[in-house]
Amino acid sequence: MKRRVVITGMGVVSPIGLDLNSFKESLRQGRSGEGPITVFEAKNFPVKRVFEVKGFEPRNYGTHLLDPFIQYAIAAAAESIQHSEFEPQNTDPYRIGISMSSSKGGVHTIDRFKERFKKNRSAILGARIYSNAVPNFAAQWVARRWKVKGPAKCYIAACATGTVAVIEGARMVEEGIVDYCIAGASDASIVPLMLAGYQNMKALANGPLLPFDRRRNGFLVGEGAGAMLLESLESAEKRHAKIYGEILGFNYGADAFDPVYFNPDDQTLALTLNNLLKRSGLTASEIDYINLHGTGTRAGDLYETNQLKKAFGPKAYQIPMSSTKSMTGHMLGATGAVEIIATLVAMNEGFIPPTIGLEEKDPACDLDYTPLKARDAKIERAISLSLGFGGHVAAIALGKAR
Repeated sequence: MKRRVVITGMGVVSPIGLDLNSFKESLRQGRSGEGPITVFEAKNFPVKRVFEVKGFEPRNYGTHLLDPFIQYAIAAAAESIQHSEFEPQNTDPYRIGISMSSSKGGVHTIDRFKERFKKNRSAILGARIYSNAVPNFAAQWVARRWKVKGPAKCYIAACATGTVAVIEGARMVEEGIVDYCIAGASDASIVPLMLAGYQNMKALANGPLLPFDRRRNGFLVGEGAGAMLLESLESAEKRHAKIYGEILGFNYGADAFDPVYFNPDDQTLALTLNNLLKRSGLTASEIDYINLHGTGTRAGDLYETNQLKKAFGPKAYQIPMSSTKSMTGHMLGATGAVEIIATLVAMNEGFIPPTIGLEEKDPACDLDYTPLKARDAKIERAISLSLGFGGHVAAIALGKAR
Protein backbone atom coordinates (compact mmCIF):
# COMPACT_ATOMS: atom_id res chain seq x y z
CA MET A 1 0.00 0.00 0.00
CA LYS A 2 1.35 3.40 -0.94
CA ARG A 3 1.26 5.97 1.82
CA ARG A 4 -0.04 9.53 1.69
CA VAL A 5 2.77 12.10 1.78
CA VAL A 6 2.43 15.52 3.43
CA ILE A 7 4.61 18.59 3.90
CA THR A 8 5.10 19.65 7.51
CA GLY A 9 8.04 22.05 7.23
CA MET A 10 9.50 24.55 4.75
CA GLY A 11 12.71 26.54 4.55
CA VAL A 12 13.84 29.16 2.03
CA VAL A 13 16.93 31.17 1.15
CA SER A 14 16.09 33.44 -1.78
CA PRO A 15 16.69 36.83 -3.40
CA ILE A 16 13.39 38.03 -1.86
CA GLY A 17 13.83 36.62 1.63
CA LEU A 18 16.32 34.71 3.75
CA ASP A 19 13.62 32.77 5.58
CA LEU A 20 10.08 31.59 5.07
CA ASN A 21 8.34 34.58 6.68
CA SER A 22 10.20 37.21 4.66
CA PHE A 23 9.68 35.12 1.51
CA LYS A 24 5.92 34.98 2.20
CA GLU A 25 5.69 38.73 2.64
CA SER A 26 7.67 39.41 -0.54
CA LEU A 27 5.40 37.12 -2.54
CA ARG A 28 2.33 38.92 -1.27
CA GLN A 29 3.79 42.38 -1.86
CA GLY A 30 5.24 41.53 -5.27
CA ARG A 31 8.81 42.47 -4.40
CA SER A 32 11.62 41.96 -6.87
CA GLY A 33 15.06 40.66 -5.93
CA GLU A 34 16.68 42.01 -9.09
CA GLY A 35 19.78 44.18 -8.85
CA PRO A 36 23.29 44.80 -10.17
CA ILE A 37 25.98 42.15 -9.85
CA THR A 38 27.99 42.68 -6.66
CA VAL A 39 29.69 39.30 -6.13
CA PHE A 40 32.31 40.03 -8.78
CA GLU A 41 33.50 43.06 -10.74
CA ALA A 42 31.12 43.32 -13.69
CA LYS A 43 32.15 46.68 -15.13
CA ASN A 44 33.50 45.12 -18.32
CA PHE A 45 31.27 42.05 -18.23
CA PRO A 46 28.34 41.76 -20.68
CA VAL A 47 25.84 40.67 -18.01
CA LYS A 48 25.02 43.41 -15.49
CA ARG A 49 21.94 42.36 -13.51
CA VAL A 50 20.98 39.25 -11.54
CA PHE A 51 18.91 38.16 -8.54
CA GLU A 52 21.44 37.75 -5.72
CA VAL A 53 20.89 36.46 -2.21
CA LYS A 54 21.79 39.44 -0.02
CA GLY A 55 22.64 39.60 3.69
CA PHE A 56 23.08 35.87 4.19
CA GLU A 57 25.52 35.03 7.01
CA PRO A 58 26.99 31.51 6.69
CA ARG A 59 28.84 31.82 10.00
CA ASN A 60 25.47 31.48 11.72
CA TYR A 61 25.46 27.90 10.45
CA GLY A 62 29.19 27.21 10.71
CA THR A 63 29.37 26.77 6.94
CA HIS A 64 31.50 29.78 5.94
CA LEU A 65 34.28 27.59 4.47
CA LEU A 66 31.86 25.75 2.18
CA ASP A 67 30.57 26.66 -1.26
CA PRO A 68 27.46 28.90 -1.19
CA PHE A 69 25.26 26.19 -2.71
CA ILE A 70 26.00 24.03 0.35
CA GLN A 71 25.55 26.98 2.70
CA TYR A 72 22.11 27.72 1.26
CA ALA A 73 21.07 24.06 1.38
CA ILE A 74 22.02 23.74 5.06
CA ALA A 75 20.16 26.95 5.97
CA ALA A 76 16.98 25.94 4.12
CA ALA A 77 17.08 22.41 5.57
CA ALA A 78 17.58 23.81 9.08
CA GLU A 79 14.55 26.07 8.75
CA SER A 80 12.39 23.27 7.33
CA ILE A 81 13.26 21.03 10.28
CA GLN A 82 12.64 23.80 12.81
CA HIS A 83 9.43 24.83 11.06
CA SER A 84 8.11 21.28 11.23
CA GLU A 85 9.08 20.87 14.90
CA PHE A 86 10.70 17.62 13.83
CA GLU A 87 13.40 16.17 16.09
CA PRO A 88 15.86 14.12 14.02
CA GLN A 89 17.91 13.33 17.13
CA ASN A 90 14.93 11.50 18.63
CA THR A 91 14.11 9.56 15.46
CA ASP A 92 15.58 6.37 14.00
CA PRO A 93 18.24 7.84 11.65
CA TYR A 94 17.72 4.99 9.19
CA ARG A 95 14.07 6.05 8.75
CA ILE A 96 15.06 9.56 7.60
CA GLY A 97 15.94 10.15 3.96
CA ILE A 98 17.44 13.05 2.05
CA SER A 99 16.69 14.18 -1.50
CA MET A 100 18.78 17.33 -1.77
CA SER A 101 19.98 18.32 -5.22
CA SER A 102 21.76 20.98 -7.22
CA SER A 103 21.93 21.40 -10.98
CA LYS A 104 25.36 23.04 -10.94
CA GLY A 105 27.13 22.25 -7.67
CA GLY A 106 29.98 24.38 -6.42
CA VAL A 107 30.75 26.65 -9.35
CA HIS A 108 31.77 29.43 -6.95
CA THR A 109 34.52 27.18 -5.59
CA ILE A 110 35.72 26.32 -9.09
CA ASP A 111 35.74 29.98 -10.07
CA ARG A 112 37.51 31.02 -6.88
CA PHE A 113 40.31 28.46 -6.91
CA LYS A 114 40.89 27.58 -10.57
CA GLU A 115 43.81 29.98 -11.12
CA ARG A 116 45.41 29.10 -7.79
CA PHE A 117 45.21 25.40 -8.62
CA LYS A 118 46.76 25.94 -12.06
CA LYS A 119 49.77 27.57 -10.37
CA ASN A 120 50.05 25.03 -7.56
CA ARG A 121 48.46 21.62 -8.18
CA SER A 122 48.18 20.85 -4.49
CA ALA A 123 46.40 17.66 -3.49
CA ILE A 124 44.91 19.46 -0.48
CA LEU A 125 43.54 22.26 -2.66
CA GLY A 126 42.27 19.70 -5.16
CA ALA A 127 40.42 17.89 -2.38
CA ARG A 128 38.89 21.15 -1.19
CA ILE A 129 37.67 21.98 -4.68
CA TYR A 130 36.25 18.50 -5.22
CA SER A 131 34.46 18.32 -1.88
CA ASN A 132 32.73 21.64 -2.56
CA ALA A 133 32.06 21.26 -6.27
CA VAL A 134 30.17 17.99 -6.75
CA PRO A 135 26.36 18.51 -6.64
CA ASN A 136 25.66 15.67 -4.18
CA PHE A 137 27.77 17.23 -1.43
CA ALA A 138 24.83 19.35 -0.27
CA ALA A 139 22.98 16.11 0.55
CA GLN A 140 26.11 14.78 2.23
CA TRP A 141 26.41 17.86 4.45
CA VAL A 142 22.73 17.73 5.40
CA ALA A 143 23.19 14.06 6.35
CA ARG A 144 26.27 14.92 8.41
CA ARG A 145 24.62 17.87 10.17
CA TRP A 146 21.59 15.88 11.35
CA LYS A 147 23.23 12.44 11.52
CA VAL A 148 20.86 11.00 8.93
CA LYS A 149 21.63 7.41 7.91
CA GLY A 150 18.81 6.69 5.47
CA PRO A 151 19.12 7.17 1.69
CA ALA A 152 20.76 10.45 0.63
CA LYS A 153 19.98 11.10 -3.02
CA CYS A 154 20.80 13.79 -5.55
CA TYR A 155 18.83 14.09 -8.79
CA ILE A 156 19.99 16.45 -11.53
CA ALA A 157 17.53 17.59 -14.20
CA ALA A 158 18.71 21.07 -15.20
CA CYS A 159 16.10 23.69 -14.28
CA ALA A 160 13.63 20.99 -13.22
CA THR A 161 16.07 19.69 -10.57
CA GLY A 162 14.23 21.10 -7.54
CA THR A 163 10.87 19.69 -8.55
CA VAL A 164 12.43 16.30 -9.32
CA ALA A 165 14.17 16.28 -5.92
CA VAL A 166 10.87 16.83 -4.10
CA ILE A 167 9.08 14.22 -6.21
CA GLU A 168 11.74 11.60 -5.56
CA GLY A 169 11.78 12.43 -1.86
CA ALA A 170 8.02 11.96 -1.81
CA ARG A 171 8.41 8.61 -3.55
CA MET A 172 10.72 7.36 -0.80
CA VAL A 173 8.12 8.24 1.83
CA GLU A 174 5.21 6.98 -0.27
CA GLU A 175 6.87 3.58 -0.80
CA GLY A 176 7.82 3.18 2.86
CA ILE A 177 11.57 3.34 2.28
CA VAL A 178 11.68 6.12 4.90
CA ASP A 179 9.17 7.81 7.17
CA TYR A 180 10.65 11.31 6.78
CA CYS A 181 12.59 13.04 4.02
CA ILE A 182 14.41 16.37 3.83
CA ALA A 183 13.86 17.30 0.19
CA GLY A 184 14.81 20.28 -1.92
CA ALA A 185 17.52 21.88 -3.99
CA SER A 186 20.12 24.62 -3.97
CA ASP A 187 22.07 26.55 -6.59
CA ALA A 188 24.54 29.43 -6.46
CA SER A 189 25.64 30.07 -10.03
CA ILE A 190 26.24 33.82 -10.25
CA VAL A 191 29.79 33.51 -11.54
CA PRO A 192 31.28 34.71 -14.85
CA LEU A 193 31.50 31.24 -16.41
CA MET A 194 27.82 30.37 -15.94
CA LEU A 195 26.51 33.83 -16.86
CA ALA A 196 28.69 33.95 -19.99
CA GLY A 197 27.36 30.54 -21.01
CA TYR A 198 23.73 31.63 -20.74
CA GLN A 199 24.56 34.89 -22.47
CA ASN A 200 26.18 33.00 -25.36
CA MET A 201 23.08 30.81 -25.62
CA LYS A 202 21.06 34.04 -25.99
CA ALA A 203 18.92 32.98 -23.05
CA LEU A 204 19.46 36.05 -20.85
CA ALA A 205 17.35 39.21 -20.91
CA ASN A 206 18.99 42.47 -21.91
CA GLY A 207 16.59 44.25 -19.57
CA PRO A 208 14.23 43.16 -16.78
CA LEU A 209 12.83 39.65 -16.51
CA LEU A 210 9.26 39.92 -17.88
CA PRO A 211 7.45 36.57 -18.03
CA PHE A 212 4.59 36.50 -20.57
CA ASP A 213 4.97 40.21 -21.35
CA ARG A 214 5.12 41.37 -24.96
CA ARG A 215 8.59 42.87 -24.29
CA ARG A 216 10.14 39.71 -22.79
CA ASN A 217 13.47 38.55 -24.21
CA GLY A 218 15.04 36.17 -21.69
CA PHE A 219 15.62 35.33 -18.05
CA LEU A 220 18.00 36.61 -15.37
CA VAL A 221 19.86 34.27 -13.05
CA GLY A 222 18.92 33.94 -9.38
CA GLU A 223 20.29 31.82 -6.55
CA GLY A 224 19.22 30.26 -3.27
CA ALA A 225 17.62 27.11 -1.89
CA GLY A 226 14.32 25.59 -0.88
CA ALA A 227 13.80 22.61 1.42
CA MET A 228 10.80 20.74 2.79
CA LEU A 229 10.21 18.16 5.48
CA LEU A 230 8.13 15.41 3.90
CA GLU A 231 6.56 12.64 5.94
CA SER A 232 3.78 10.12 5.88
CA LEU A 233 0.35 11.35 6.89
CA GLU A 234 0.38 8.71 9.60
CA SER A 235 3.57 9.99 11.22
CA ALA A 236 2.44 13.63 10.93
CA GLU A 237 -0.82 12.84 12.70
CA LYS A 238 0.95 10.75 15.30
CA ARG A 239 3.22 13.63 16.31
CA HIS A 240 0.42 16.24 15.92
CA ALA A 241 2.39 18.16 13.29
CA LYS A 242 0.88 21.04 11.36
CA ILE A 243 0.33 19.94 7.77
CA TYR A 244 0.87 22.56 5.07
CA GLY A 245 -0.13 20.43 2.13
CA GLU A 246 -0.36 16.96 0.67
CA ILE A 247 1.39 15.68 -2.44
CA LEU A 248 -1.50 14.39 -4.53
CA GLY A 249 0.55 13.19 -7.49
CA PHE A 250 3.44 13.85 -9.83
CA ASN A 251 4.53 13.10 -13.36
CA TYR A 252 7.47 13.42 -15.72
CA GLY A 253 7.98 14.04 -19.42
CA ALA A 254 10.91 14.52 -21.80
CA ASP A 255 11.45 16.26 -25.13
CA ALA A 256 14.86 15.73 -26.77
CA PHE A 257 14.01 18.04 -29.68
CA ASP A 258 16.80 20.52 -28.87
CA PRO A 259 19.17 21.22 -25.93
CA VAL A 260 17.43 24.55 -25.26
CA TYR A 261 14.03 24.63 -27.00
CA PHE A 262 10.96 22.43 -26.71
CA ASN A 263 9.25 21.23 -29.86
CA PRO A 264 6.25 23.54 -30.42
CA ASP A 265 4.62 20.90 -32.63
CA ASP A 266 4.82 18.19 -29.98
CA GLN A 267 2.69 17.79 -26.83
CA THR A 268 5.21 16.76 -24.16
CA LEU A 269 4.12 19.25 -21.50
CA ALA A 270 0.41 18.84 -22.31
CA LEU A 271 0.60 15.05 -22.00
CA THR A 272 2.64 15.34 -18.80
CA LEU A 273 -0.08 17.52 -17.28
CA ASN A 274 -2.90 15.28 -18.53
CA ASN A 275 -1.22 12.25 -16.99
CA LEU A 276 -0.59 14.18 -13.78
CA LEU A 277 -4.32 14.82 -13.45
CA LYS A 278 -5.08 11.14 -14.04
CA ARG A 279 -2.48 10.01 -11.49
CA SER A 280 -3.82 12.53 -8.98
CA GLY A 281 -7.49 11.76 -9.57
CA LEU A 282 -8.16 15.39 -10.46
CA THR A 283 -9.85 17.30 -13.26
CA ALA A 284 -8.82 20.63 -14.74
CA SER A 285 -11.82 22.33 -13.13
CA GLU A 286 -10.51 21.32 -9.68
CA ILE A 287 -7.19 23.16 -10.09
CA ASP A 288 -7.24 26.52 -8.31
CA TYR A 289 -3.72 27.74 -9.15
CA ILE A 290 -0.70 26.85 -11.28
CA ASN A 291 2.83 28.03 -10.52
CA LEU A 292 4.30 28.26 -14.00
CA HIS A 293 7.86 27.78 -15.22
CA GLY A 294 7.58 31.25 -16.81
CA THR A 295 11.20 32.18 -17.48
CA GLY A 296 10.55 35.19 -19.72
CA THR A 297 12.03 33.72 -22.90
CA ARG A 298 10.03 34.39 -26.05
CA ALA A 299 9.81 30.77 -27.17
CA GLY A 300 9.50 29.25 -23.69
CA ASP A 301 6.57 31.32 -22.45
CA LEU A 302 4.69 30.84 -25.71
CA TYR A 303 5.31 27.08 -25.63
CA GLU A 304 4.10 26.85 -22.03
CA THR A 305 0.96 28.87 -22.79
CA ASN A 306 0.04 26.76 -25.81
CA GLN A 307 0.68 23.50 -23.97
CA LEU A 308 -1.56 24.55 -21.09
CA LYS A 309 -4.35 25.20 -23.59
CA LYS A 310 -3.80 21.76 -25.13
CA ALA A 311 -3.81 20.12 -21.71
CA PHE A 312 -6.81 21.87 -20.17
CA GLY A 313 -8.79 23.16 -23.15
CA PRO A 314 -11.13 26.10 -22.41
CA LYS A 315 -10.61 25.49 -18.66
CA ALA A 316 -7.07 26.86 -19.05
CA TYR A 317 -8.53 30.38 -19.27
CA GLN A 318 -10.26 29.95 -15.91
CA ILE A 319 -7.25 28.84 -13.84
CA PRO A 320 -5.25 31.59 -12.07
CA MET A 321 -1.53 31.21 -12.77
CA SER A 322 1.69 33.11 -12.17
CA SER A 323 5.44 33.08 -12.60
CA THR A 324 7.16 33.74 -9.29
CA LYS A 325 10.45 33.92 -11.23
CA SER A 326 9.40 37.49 -11.94
CA MET A 327 10.30 38.13 -8.28
CA THR A 328 13.05 35.58 -7.52
CA GLY A 329 14.75 35.38 -10.90
CA HIS A 330 15.53 32.01 -12.39
CA MET A 331 17.12 30.15 -9.47
CA LEU A 332 18.14 27.34 -11.86
CA GLY A 333 18.22 23.96 -10.08
CA ALA A 334 16.74 25.44 -6.89
CA THR A 335 13.82 27.12 -8.61
CA GLY A 336 11.45 24.14 -8.64
CA ALA A 337 11.76 23.53 -4.91
CA VAL A 338 11.28 27.22 -4.11
CA GLU A 339 8.26 27.39 -6.42
CA ILE A 340 6.65 24.40 -4.70
CA ILE A 341 7.08 26.30 -1.44
CA ALA A 342 5.60 29.42 -3.07
CA THR A 343 2.60 27.31 -4.11
CA LEU A 344 2.18 25.98 -0.57
CA VAL A 345 2.44 29.52 0.81
CA ALA A 346 -0.27 30.65 -1.62
CA MET A 347 -2.46 27.73 -0.57
CA ASN A 348 -2.07 28.35 3.15
CA GLU A 349 -2.15 32.15 3.08
CA GLY A 350 -5.02 32.45 0.60
CA PHE A 351 -3.58 34.49 -2.24
CA ILE A 352 -2.28 34.12 -5.80
CA PRO A 353 1.31 35.44 -6.08
CA PRO A 354 1.65 37.97 -8.89
CA THR A 355 3.65 38.00 -12.10
CA ILE A 356 5.28 41.36 -11.59
CA GLY A 357 6.36 43.46 -14.56
CA LEU A 358 3.56 42.11 -16.74
CA GLU A 359 2.32 45.47 -18.05
CA GLU A 360 2.15 44.94 -21.82
CA LYS A 361 0.02 41.95 -22.73
CA ASP A 362 1.24 39.61 -25.47
CA PRO A 363 -1.82 38.60 -27.54
CA ALA A 364 -0.31 35.10 -27.94
CA CYS A 365 0.06 34.69 -24.17
CA ASP A 366 -3.54 35.21 -23.17
CA LEU A 367 -4.08 33.19 -19.99
CA ASP A 368 -4.61 34.56 -16.46
CA TYR A 369 -1.04 35.18 -15.24
CA THR A 370 -2.09 37.38 -12.26
CA PRO A 371 -0.31 40.52 -13.49
CA LEU A 372 1.37 43.03 -11.17
CA LYS A 373 -0.47 42.42 -7.89
CA ALA A 374 -1.34 39.46 -5.68
CA ARG A 375 -4.97 38.41 -5.58
CA ASP A 376 -6.88 36.93 -2.65
CA ALA A 377 -8.09 33.43 -3.47
CA LYS A 378 -9.11 30.15 -1.90
CA ILE A 379 -6.73 27.47 -3.12
CA GLU A 380 -7.53 23.84 -2.38
CA ARG A 381 -5.54 22.16 -5.15
CA ALA A 382 -2.62 23.47 -7.18
CA ILE A 383 0.10 22.46 -9.62
CA SER A 384 3.72 23.52 -9.80
CA LEU A 385 5.57 22.70 -13.00
CA SER A 386 9.16 22.93 -14.19
CA LEU A 387 10.95 22.63 -17.52
CA GLY A 388 14.68 22.18 -17.99
CA PHE A 389 17.28 22.51 -20.73
CA GLY A 390 17.72 19.10 -22.31
CA GLY A 391 13.97 18.53 -22.43
CA HIS A 392 13.16 17.78 -18.79
CA VAL A 393 9.54 18.20 -17.67
CA ALA A 394 8.32 17.67 -14.10
CA ALA A 395 4.99 18.55 -12.51
CA ILE A 396 3.57 18.04 -9.05
CA ALA A 397 0.00 18.35 -7.72
CA LEU A 398 -0.57 19.65 -4.21
CA GLY A 399 -3.65 19.63 -2.02
CA LYS A 400 -4.52 21.69 1.02
CA ALA A 401 -4.37 19.90 4.35
CA ARG A 402 -7.72 18.50 5.45
